[in-house]
Amino acid sequence: MSASASRARLRELQQALETKTAAINDFASKRLRDETGRGHFVVSKEDHAEYLKLINEANEIKGLIDAEKKALGLYEYLDQPERDPVAGVIAAQQARGMQYKSLSQAFIESEAYQAMKAAGFRGDVRGVAEFNQGLYSFETKDIFTMSAGTHTTPAFGHGQDVGISERQRRTNRVRDLFPAESTTANILYGIRQTGFTNNAAVTPERTAQNGGPATGGPTDVFGRLPQSAFQFTPYTAPIVEIGHYVLVHKNTLADENRLRGIIERDLIDGVKLSEDYEILFGDGVGENMLGLTQTPGIQLYTGLPTDKKTAQIRRAMTKAILAYYEPNGVVLHPLDFEDIELEEDKTGAYRVAVSVAIGAEKRVWRLNVVDTPAMLEGKFLIGSWGYGAKLYDREQVTVQVSTEHATGFTDGYVTIKASERVGLAVDRPESFVYGTFTPYDENGGGGA
Repeated sequence: MSASASRARLRELQQALETKTAAINDFASKRLRDETGRGHFVVSKEDHAEYLKLINEANEIKGLIDAEKKALGLYEYLDQPERDPVAGVIAAQQARGMQYKSLSQAFIESEAYQAMKAAGFRGDVRGVAEFNQGLYSFETKDIFTMSAGTHTTPAFGHGQDVGISERQRRTNRVRDLFPAESTTANILYGIRQTGFTNNAAVTPERTAQNGGPATGGPTDVFGRLPQSAFQFTPYTAPIVEIGHYVLVHKNTLADENRLRGIIERDLIDGVKLSEDYEILFGDGVGENMLGLTQTPGIQLYTGLPTDKKTAQIRRAMTKAILAYYEPNGVVLHPLDFEDIELEEDKTGAYRVAVSVAIGAEKRVWRLNVVDTPAMLEGKFLIGSWGYGAKLYDREQVTVQVSTEHATGFTDGYVTIKASERVGLAVDRPESFVYGTFTPYDENGGGGA
């Protein structure tokens, strides 16, 4: 869309707002009347709903006008030339008595061309002739290259380096569900709660010796509180290092200023994706992190075929709630979250209300959502992030550059490395439920 089209659209919206405002005034004068004589308006439900509808429609048009005004500013900015047009510069400067030679004429009159002509355009005649014509700017030069009696000229105009497109979307990370925690240790240890049997009950002041009702006699004893049971097990968790590196020639970094930033960003994203996988599925072998889905005591859930994916998540939440933990986040594969956002009810309306227009947070059943390719498609993990498990940063992601790797100094390349040190502590595995989505079947697999 151009600036002129945007202005036309703005005029249409303003006319629409004027029409809608007139309709509001007309409605108010005819339908909102003081029938009591005491300054009280009597309005039917239908009239009240219609009035509110007119007001909302007017506000929507006003919002579109505000947005279109901002868009117009962008279009006007983009429509402006990057610099003054060449014809305008030449005309203005010629008016001040400045004379310009054509590029071909300037080349023919140059010393380089005259030397080539004197040699009969034979022999090893090489050189570069530069002419500052000031056609594009006072810093741009038109360059001709001569070699063995021939020359080439560039096309009119100038080139522009459009750079490298950067990634638009900031990927969600599993760590986003954890509150910030840090440590200076190189190993974590603690006590993991694996079970709780709650036998709390009302206890009478006195009972019979056999535990029955008190008789009131001398053989009665004081009531004894029931005993509950907890199960704990000690554990240790390593602080693991996650990282990788790339080799880049120093000239590439010098020539492409933006390239290093993009490389650093992608290196960091690579570390974070591996971190996601370790948090979810690390096997705990050797220096590997013990992931949440591999931790003993975590709950499992398989969805019902009569439930859609949103309902299956909600039922998995109940398992955590029944274990006395309040889940606050869910990790999904992007394709599964796509299915959830596109779920429709019987009227065709989307079940999950996420307004991209206002940048609403991703939520399903009050749970913060992280959609990451690190999660297996068809699986999901809900839990009490930050309570049932904590993520500790020993060293946050750092990017380092060095020429002191292998033959980097003599070969002229640099090594760019990204790494972090992090540890996962899971105190209450029951607060996490690892779920499996079951394909939806309206008949529950029982046929038509």
